[in-house]
Amino acid sequence: MTDRYLIDLSEYRRHFAKPALKEFDRGVESDRKGRREDAIRHYEKALTLAPDFYPAHNNLGSDYLSKWDFSAAQVHFEQAIKLNQSDAQACLNLGNVFLMTKNYDGALQSLQEGLRRDPNSALGQFLLGSVYERLGKIPEAERALRAALASNSTMSRVHLELVNLYLLQKDNSKASTELKAFLSNSPDDPLAPKAKELLKKLEAAR
Repeated sequence: MTDRYLIDLSEYRRHFAKPALKEFDRGVESDRKGRREDAIRHYEKALTLAPDFYPAHNNLGSDYLSKWDFSAAQVHFEQAIKLNQSDAQACLNLGNVFLMTKNYDGALQSLQEGLRRDPNSALGQFLLGSVYERLGKIPEAERALRAALASNSTMSRVHLELVNLYLLQKDNSKASTELKAFLSNSPDDPLAPKAKELLKKLEAAR
């Protein structure tokens, strides 16, 4: 799971030149229309005009991450953090890169930094729970995933991560409950058919 973190320009208009903001705005619009390569070109142009424009680094990182270009994504997220030490979003996105590349120690450090800046981030708690699960820290993983749902009950894929957690514990009853919650919240999710199939198997095994 990723979050594009397309940033509201209003708080940056006082700090960056209008031409850079215009290119960034065009990049955001291209992202919204699914035109990723166009978005990348606009963000890069924004950085040519304003090299310290950290929101462009953050969004470039998100675009490269969606292309599975982890090294480029990491470079841009790290640059965003360097330019803006209070940027929780870039820390969480960097943590996601480390999670996806199985650098769990790096992920844990980046996510904890992000959550110090934004303790109520549902995405941050979800990613933290995912890291703890992969490290075999089951109680910590469950707490973080529950915190993610408490912050954002519509983040339905948290339920799937809880399913994995409960299956590891061989608790089919709790796994079934989370599958039902996922299907109730997101019946049209691409993973819904597999979730239905797994739910049938778990219920048949009772």
